[in-house]
Amino acid sequence: MEMKGIVGPSQTARDWHHTNCFGCGIDNARGLHAEFPFDETSGEVRFDHIPDRFQEGAPGYAHGGVLAALLDEAQGTLCYHVGHLVMTQQLHIKYHKATPLNQPITVRCWLTAVRKRRIYTRASIHSASGELLASSSAGWYALPERMAQKLFADRYSAEDSERNRLILEANRKRAQKIRRRLRESIPSNQS
Repeated sequence: MEMKGIVGPSQTARDWHHTNCFGCGIDNARGLHAEFPFDETSGEVRFDHIPDRFQEGAPGYAHGGVLAALLDEAQGTLCYHVGHLVMTQQLHIKYHKATPLNQPITVRCWLTAVRKRRIYTRASIHSASGELLASSSAGWYALPERMAQKLFADRYSAEDSERNRLILEANRKRAQKIRRRLRESIPSNQS
């Protein structure tokens, strides 16, 4: 099977996810349209988002479900960016303060642990001034490749499936390098 171009690690959710995804899909008219970019320096997903009127809950504020979707998608995409195809096992959210519409917020998430078939993450949403608006922790079930193939066999072509496999492989290699670099940057008296 000939692959188009060189396949490298993902930089955004759009590098691998379908175009109708509620979180990142450009074809989903009612979606969040967030890219969920990966920061190779920190090993995190970090991005700015501006909740708009479509995402309103209480008058003038973002709906809590929209914030939950941002946190869920960001943390799940982080898992993919480091080489794991996952499904949400559990998502915990604490809303610290109402999130105003039409004002930039920063979403940030990071890995906390990887255990066999479980991955754990944390995330936060801050206002532009740095005020904590929401925080989250999540547990993820890492899908074995054979299960993912069975779940999505009718959704992706053989070429798309192979491309996604190659991206995941590149993501795993990148994650190993990042972990090694971060471990080496910790002073020996702190390890």
